[in-house]
Amino acid sequence: MEETQQSLPPFSVYKTFYLVGIKGVAMTSLAQILIDLDKTVLGCDVSEAFVTQAILNDLSITCDEGFTHNIPETVDCVIYTAAHQGAQNPIVKEATKKGLPTYSQAEALGHVFNAKKGIAVCGVGGKSTTSAMLTWILSELSLKPSYSVGVGSIVGLPRTGVWNTQSDFFVAEADEYVTNPQEVQNGAQPEPRFSYLQPYCTVCTNLAYDHPDVYSDFSVTKKAFMAFFSQIKAGGILILNHKDLPELELPTDTEVKTFGSAGDCDYLYVYEESESNEGITKATLIIDQKRYQLTLKVPGRYNVENAVAAIAACDSVGIDIQDALKALETFASTQRRFEFKGEKNEILFYDDYAHHPSELSAVIRAAKSWYKNKQLYIAFQPHTYSRTKSLLDDFATVLSSTTHLILLDIFASARESLDETVSSSILAEEISNQGYTENIPVLPNYSALAEYISDQIPKGSVCITLGAGDIYKVHELL
Repeated sequence: MEETQQSLPPFSVYKTFYLVGIKGVAMTSLAQILIDLDKTVLGCDVSEAFVTQAILNDLSITCDEGFTHNIPETVDCVIYTAAHQGAQNPIVKEATKKGLPTYSQAEALGHVFNAKKGIAVCGVGGKSTTSAMLTWILSELSLKPSYSVGVGSIVGLPRTGVWNTQSDFFVAEADEYVTNPQEVQNGAQPEPRFSYLQPYCTVCTNLAYDHPDVYSDFSVTKKAFMAFFSQIKAGGILILNHKDLPELELPTDTEVKTFGSAGDCDYLYVYEESESNEGITKATLIIDQKRYQLTLKVPGRYNVENAVAAIAACDSVGIDIQDALKALETFASTQRRFEFKGEKNEILFYDDYAHHPSELSAVIRAAKSWYKNKQLYIAFQPHTYSRTKSLLDDFATVLSSTTHLILLDIFASARESLDETVSSSILAEEISNQGYTENIPVLPNYSALAEYISDQIPKGSVCITLGAGDIYKVHELL
């Protein structure tokens, strides 16, 4: 497909960009896009290794350590992440003092995304995988999309961010978290990252309450999403999970289509766990009373739902449904999304980024659908004090349904301070209060988890590490 909108991003006049917090998945994705635009990219971040390290190394991007050094003289534009103090980061403040233009990552993504026919994927859970599925389909069908997906890698694709002049499509993961967390905590209104995007097609995988550090309650979350839906371009389309319809006031000037497993859906799926086994997931998709076979290499109902959302988006932009389904058969997920890490001592190891109760529930159910006759060990590292505290009961309910559970201490965000009123030990107590009868080990870090796995988990088991912190690093020690 030839590009129909040749306009370049407004900041295309700049030559050398400095990305503050470049190791984050969204920032690394943006760095790749800037390189495609023939820009020089430099950056800085903390010293720890991130899941993006391989891509940054492949791109030979210079990454300064810390945030107290001077900005290189060649830099003429600075982009920053919400982490590491956001606009109040010392590097960003120095840039402002020197008169250099500064953009948040969200604003910069908006500039590149809005120059094309954008497909934005939002939602509390599923947006990374659905974005990756869409990117995979378009790539497999030789439609050469631009894209930005907030993951460490997409299996089978060399990049997580691409600017392609040969296509008008741009697939972007649209994040509901805010660009200004420190300001929100001081009383300012939330400014969601996706507020800078003006899509042609918006897909919302699901709605749930998350990010209690910046959204006071679910009603504020819903308002943020509804405001985003109002930004769809004229003639565009909104694709929603059918179960979320009662929660929303829908835009009256935008076509709305729904997907789901019940009700009057435009894209209805039928999924039976009994039809899924290790390595294969099957479902039936019904569109306009016509039945299609959906076959995936990723597990669980939640991935079926992600796939149906991706198919709905493809159909809405004119892609043949059967072609899209065929392409999806070879989709092999992304880094940290039910990622197979290998087998050792006859134990199968997986890793997943799930860190919200609904995500944990989905992954655990998916694992059970594939491994019906194996012992399943779940190792979970809660992410942020604020989320763990606000959703403690929900976490306990989900985790009490497991058979073998291991907890790590809470992984704190760079944006928050220690909160001694919540801990993984308190979470373990609440899980036990909800009927879990086994002992729950609470370990300090992933190194201790590696020792526990080696000593305690029997052969023939499946072990899944869950969480948005550094728990994934345990697999390097195994």
